[in-house]
Amino acid sequence: QASGILSFAYLTIKDRTPQILTKAIDTLHRHRSEFFEKHGEEGMEAEKKAISLLSKLRNELQTDKPILPLVDDCADADLWNKYLEDQQSLLSEGAGKARWFYSPWLFVECYMYRRIHEAIIQR
Repeated sequence: QASGILSFAYLTIKDRTPQILTKAIDTLHRHRSEFFEKHGEEGMEAEKKAISLLSKLRNELQTDKPILPLVDDCADADLWNKYLEDQQSLLSEGAGKARWFYSPWLFVECYMYRRIHEAIIQR
């Protein structure tokens, strides 16, 4: 968990993961014209949507919102969502949903990358 403010997990979730998301967003912005050249208006819309989803993810993470299930139809989405449900069932009664700073660090970091993938493949 990233709940201990001096822990590696806390510093990773607090500092490094938002930086990774910011770099991904910046990269999409920098390649905006390439998206248009290769894919036309549809590419521009996909790029805008990906940036929006990544910005939303960064906000969820930084503000320790509940971890949302995946919504894409990739083969592994059910497996990720099942694990997320399992994490929520481990929380004590009334603790609510799994959150970014109060879930196992390795799951949270890997899940962030999976959500990046989800944002990029959305149409």
